[in-house]
Amino acid sequence: MLKFEKIEKDGKILAIVLRSEKPDNSIEFVTPKEFPLQLGMHKRKKGDYVTAHEHVPFNEVKNLQVQEILFVKKGKISVGLYSGKKLFKEVVVSHDETILINTGHYVKFIEDTEIVEVKQGPYRERDNEKKFLE
Repeated sequence: MLKFEKIEKDGKILAIVLRSEKPDNSIEFVTPKEFPLQLGMHKRKKGDYVTAHEHVPFNEVKNLQVQEILFVKKGKISVGLYSGKKLFKEVVVSHDETILINTGHYVKFIEDTEIVEVKQGPYRERDNEKKFLE
């Protein structure tokens, strides 16, 4: 079983932190099925094969919650999670851990850090991409 932390406020999932422990199962997803980004881990044996495929595009998407995934390859960050315009919680994410962010946030770099960031596109340029909370 994957070790993960679900951070919630008033019934809304603000973030999911996937800790560095490895999964027991071959594939395990930790996000609700309605999330715009799906976060899971695979543990596969040499020779396993996923049949060639492509994903069916969505016909229409409206008012899609923008989410962001940060995978910490090296180092350590602190992510401040907001509920509305108020800071709710700060969570530390370290080497080999991943966070899926589903709310307003900031990122502090506690150590020299390398991260991989994934979020929805297309990119809408800085002025149309963010509403600043501070």
